[in-house]
Amino acid sequence: MSNPDQEMSPTLVRYLREAAGQPFAWGSLDCSLFMAGWVRARTGIDPAAALRGRYATERGALRLARRLGGMEAVARRQMAAAGFATTCEPVPGDVGIIAHPCIGPTCAVLTEYGWAIKSLQGVAVVRFPAIISWSLA
Repeated sequence: MSNPDQEMSPTLVRYLREAAGQPFAWGSLDCSLFMAGWVRARTGIDPAAALRGRYATERGALRLARRLGGMEAVARRQMAAAGFATTCEPVPGDVGIIAHPCIGPTCAVLTEYGWAIKSLQGVAVVRFPAIISWSLA
């Protein structure tokens, strides 16, 4: 297997390492804000700026998402408003919502090895299908 430090962009490797070393925190570094944080690191645009700090618990996140039409609808609106187009062929560095079989739709960042998600233990890389993805190119 190839070395991910040589295959992925140095910016993505650095972002994943930093996120892996930080605790999961609702409203500051959860699955949605992990994805938005990568978009901000890569492009300077924060698609979740209006959502940051508006919840501090899982219950609060679910309540806010439900009030705004659901997580997928919120992500679609935020990414479109930030100027990002959907793609059917994401490449490493692109972002999306994946169908996680245990926790449901989850925001993620595509790497060479699969989708990276923020987990309670750090960052996990999984191979689940994308529901929708956006190009950051």
